[in-house]
Amino acid sequence: MKPRKQTLLVTLGPTQEPLDAMRLISNRSTGELGTMLALHLMESGHSVIALRGTGTTADPSSLMKHCERVISFTSTADLKAVLENLAAEHLPISGVFHTAAVSDFYLPSAGSGKIPTSEGTLSLTLEPTPKLLPLMRGWYSTAKITGWKFEAGTSKESALAAGLSQMRNCDTDSCVINGPSYGTGFGVQDRSGHCDHLPDRTTLCEYLAKSVIS
Repeated sequence: MKPRKQTLLVTLGPTQEPLDAMRLISNRSTGELGTMLALHLMESGHSVIALRGTGTTADPSSLMKHCERVISFTSTADLKAVLENLAAEHLPISGVFHTAAVSDFYLPSAGSGKIPTSEGTLSLTLEPTPKLLPLMRGWYSTAKITGWKFEAGTSKESALAAGLSQMRNCDTDSCVINGPSYGTGFGVQDRSGHCDHLPDRTTLCEYLAKSVIS
């Protein structure tokens, strides 16, 4: 029996927080993993809505050709608005994969002009961006929600503890853990604390594609 076709949501790529009309704060995310995951989900027979950061450098051509919808976002506030608007459409979204790398800080006073550079040193006061993952359950109450946790702390145990904390605090169903604390590859952890190890991006995407029908 073929798996039932589901509507899935994937966020991917970096957010970009403006400093002024010319400059911004971003991160090193390329969007490659999120793009690969979206394609795996489509190849598995599912319908995918991709929310793609405008700073993404991964080739968008396959997404544009095969996704049900591709919606661009820039800042964290912009991504939040897109997620809220999609939720308001009451689409039958059964799975959310939040792979986007959301900036930790933004400049509330960013304006439409250009910060002058001829006056020597410059101090800017940044504030934390709103966390989007804790809001997902309110927007997509029946979906299976997977978050990401990149950890560069002291140990693999601390990374796994951070993943469990994220799921409990955000009411999500699973967490993909990676980074120097975890080591090579990826861990996919569930609410019970069980963690499956995946050695590379391809096996991770295959695993997550299968997880939506379990």
